[in-house]
Amino acid sequence: MENGGSTGNGSDEIVGVDCRMSKIAFYDSASAIPLGSMAATIDAKDTVRDVTLFDSLGNVIVMNSMPFYSGDTAYLNPDEYFITAPSTRLVTHLHGVINSVFPSIPFECDYIYNSDGTLFQKRYDIPGAGVSPAVVVGYEYFGGNLVRMTSMDYTAATPELIQDAELDYYTTIKPRNYLNLMPDETISDDLNHFAPFTQFFNFGTKPLNAIKSLKVRYYDPGNVVRDSTVSGFFTYITSRDNYVLSVYMLGDDQESIPAAMGRLAFSYKCKP
Repeated sequence: MENGGSTGNGSDEIVGVDCRMSKIAFYDSASAIPLGSMAATIDAKDTVRDVTLFDSLGNVIVMNSMPFYSGDTAYLNPDEYFITAPSTRLVTHLHGVINSVFPSIPFECDYIYNSDGTLFQKRYDIPGAGVSPAVVVGYEYFGGNLVRMTSMDYTAATPELIQDAELDYYTTIKPRNYLNLMPDETISDDLNHFAPFTQFFNFGTKPLNAIKSLKVRYYDPGNVVRDSTVSGFFTYITSRDNYVLSVYMLGDDQESIPAAMGRLAFSYKCKP
């Protein structure tokens, strides 16, 4: 049920005309103690210069990247990079490595988009996997919103589920430049460990409405559910110009955002 407490309350704050997310800060919902943050430094040319994931409780930097650029390529570190479209900076390709295995295993990923600009598919190729593509992530939409994600492993004799996700939305809240939702992404050391970058680089058209619930399931071989993370989003506070200022995410942490359970507060960088 959508009601005033869940669908949002207004604030007198005005964020700006052309702004995008630059920080997500997480706070304990009861005590308001800071838990951490995911932040980007964005310069006057709208270029991401620094991305940092910070653990406030441990007072430690979990991840830091200072991207550098050469033509259409954004180097996230010496070994990994995005290739982007020149005019829109839309990410079209990724070269990455799985660092947990020594020596590191390189892989390639193509990003394929629908005609409306939403992300349709990610196709991973892994050298030596014996099949191409090795992993395919698919995204399904309804009413301008991502409603389902499936990640399939094609290296097995029979394709196997790795993850899937179901998403629901508040139809009465249509925020500006809100969360980019890619439920397969994580901060772990795997193919899809690029969650810290998903809010700050261009991965296509974002959902039309504000996320209401997110459920991600993780599978063992044989399509057996191993675990799941389930989160609900409540009490949206929006600015007068429809940017989300804060929301409560209750249930589980979600690495794909990435964010910890509690109150999420958002900051924005506006173009001059």
